Amino acid sequence: MKSKILIFLLIAIPPFLKADPGPKRFGFVVGVSEYKDLSLANLKTAKNDALGMTKILFSYGSYNRIQTLVQEGSVNSTPTKYNILTQLESVLEETNPDDLFVFYFSGHGVVDYNDKVYLLPEDANPEKPFETGIAVEQLLEMTRKFNLKRVVFFIDACRNPEDGKGEIGRKYLENVNFKDSEIVSVFYSTKVGYSSFEDPKSGYGIFTKYLIYGLEGRADSNFNGEVTYSELSGYVIQSMKVWTKENQKLQKPYTKEYAEKAEDTILTFAVNPDTSLADAPLFNPYNPTYAFRSFLIPGWGQYARGQEDKGKIYMSIFALGVLYAGYQYNEFRSDKQAYESAIGIPPNPRVSETILLNYFLIEPYRQQMETSRANLSQALTALVLIWSANVFDFYLLGPNPKEKSSVFLEFDMENQGFMGINRVGKMGYALRF
Repeated sequence: MKSKILIFLLIAIPPFLKADPGPKRFGFVVGVSEYKDLSLANLKTAKNDALGMTKILFSYGSYNRIQTLVQEGSVNSTPTKYNILTQLESVLEETNPDDLFVFYFSGHGVVDYNDKVYLLPEDANPEKPFETGIAVEQLLEMTRKFNLKRVVFFIDACRNPEDGKGEIGRKYLENVNFKDSEIVSVFYSTKVGYSSFEDPKSGYGIFTKYLIYGLEGRADSNFNGEVTYSELSGYVIQSMKVWTKENQKLQKPYTKEYAEKAEDTILTFAVNPDTSLADAPLFNPYNPTYAFRSFLIPGWGQYARGQEDKGKIYMSIFALGVLYAGYQYNEFRSDKQAYESAIGIPPNPRVSETILLNYFLIEPYRQQMETSRANLSQALTALVLIWSANVFDFYLLGPNPKEKSSVFLEFDMENQGFMGINRVGKMGYALRF
């Protein structure tokens, strides 16, 4: 019987090992909240937008790899122009022509007089936006180099036109033909000359908020459990029309096709969670529970709200301070007891000699007690300073209340499918939500 089982396994296993995993899904997500050049206004929600899209794609889209660049973590994860282009190239090198590639950007953008869109990375120079920015057409051309047939771009950025004096827009796609593609499309958050608004309630951009709603399942108009690009774009555009009417603000999202769409593309599976990521309560780092913990034990509140490394440092220093203060207290108590129990010479007619002898017999104990008292006082003062620094840090150096993530760490993670065959890949960065 055993031999039969072994023969069956030897016959059955090779087909699984040789099975074609099929097309894969790749995502490249960028969020730029802060710019090095002070003349470029910082954006409150761009980082949240990027992290939210990463989680949605990975959780509901079974994407094999998602590379996320935001302003947290290692130097290589910051959204500079060099990092965006080099890491995008690295991700594209892993793709095959039939794979799906989704690019997402949240940040500032500009348009030249030829209506060419440029995304502004962290190190962009507003005086030279076309040289220091990244043209959307250039990114599309990079996907064309790898013969990708299914490419979708989501651009959540203001597209205020520049006057273009002395500038000639680069025409990256003039001689590029996407006729063999199934879909090459860019979904812009707004038309030229309009702004992309942020949602103070959710901590996301309005455009990204509806993208999240749609990708979670609200865009599944035919209720087949899948969210396609056509369904998503239709849902977002219609939702934004309602939002602009209700809020009396102009933001007009639209899609731009670079190839004739042969078939629709499934982006995510429709899950429709009870609580949408876009509606989840905002993380409040100054929650009274965290504050009470920091008041009780320095660093505990920071640790609980996600600043684990900082919290550990404060708690370690405070613990050492408590141990040192306890040691000094025991020393003071011992020295005080020794002083109080010291035996002197009873008074006699030779007063001066008695005082002198008692000085040499008792004074050393008194001095030792005073030294211990001073050391204990210093230890307690140090504890007060540590506690005060902890309170200062908790309230003035805490994270942005609208940032839903905490520490951003790099690690490899596999997204396994059936027997590790259908969806095997890695996610470049771990997120905590």
